[in-house]
Amino acid sequence: MRYKGFYIKISPDSNIRRADKKGRDILCEGFLIQVFADETERIEIDNFSAAVGFEILENSFEEAVQFAKDFVECEGKECM
Repeated sequence: MRYKGFYIKISPDSNIRRADKKGRDILCEGFLIQVFADETERIEIDNFSAAVGFEILENSFEEAVQFAKDFVECEGKECM
C-alpha cells in the first residue's frame, strides 16, 4: 500500500515475541510491517511488528493498516 510517499508491506506473522505482565516471553500472532522508499522494496526504511494484545487489539488487517499509518504519521515527530 502507498501512504504519504512510502510503500508499506504488511504480512501476517504468528511468531512475534513479547513479554507478558510477569516478564515471561510469549509468542503472539499479528503482523510484520515493513516501510520502503518505493514499490521496488529495495530501500527499507523501517520494519516492526504489531502483536495482538500489545500494539493492536484484534488480529485484523485493517487494524494493522491503521497502526502502520499512525507510525508513518509519527515519523519525524515526537510521538509518545
